[in-house]
Amino acid sequence: MLRIVLGSDLAPERAADPALAHLLSQGRGSLAFLLGDAACRYRLLTTGIHWDRVLLAFDGERAVGFAAFKHARRGPFALRWRPFVREFGLVAGGVRFAGFCLSEWREWRYPFLLYGLRVDKPARNQGVGAALVQACCAHAAAQGFARIELEVPLDNPRARRLYLHNGFALRRKRLVPFPPVRGMWRGLP
Repeated sequence: MLRIVLGSDLAPERAADPALAHLLSQGRGSLAFLLGDAACRYRLLTTGIHWDRVLLAFDGERAVGFAAFKHARRGPFALRWRPFVREFGLVAGGVRFAGFCLSEWREWRYPFLLYGLRVDKPARNQGVGAALVQACCAHAAAQGFARIELEVPLDNPRARRLYLHNGFALRRKRLVPFPPVRGMWRGLP
């Protein structure tokens, strides 16, 4: 049976599970040119996870997906430069960290942003993604937000269909082509 849990509601030892941190760090693959491969993203991002900005989907005891969100200028990952310097050196790490910060700061204009959603491949097409989207919308509404916004990569029509099916609408096309995403939004009751 599927259950959705706010990460900060997990027992401390469960939140410290490296498998959960690994699952969450895989959600920034679109920034691989800055953050490196999956192992590198794990080392960079998992030292400062804000679990109060993550909804986790569990099938029994196994985590099968997550939805991360951002509001009040705070998302699921702390902006820490030291892991970047350790990983890439002072100059390259500083440049990559600055690029990551620009990506993060660009999203501050959204009052409530669905920052990322990922479902493990074996759990796809079973309603996990839709359950996470609905749980994220319910969480945003409970926090008093009137709308939820997201950016979906242009090369991910499957995600766009998921969001459209769950009540999101496309925003008008942007004038700036980078990053290659399309904005979507949904009003909340």
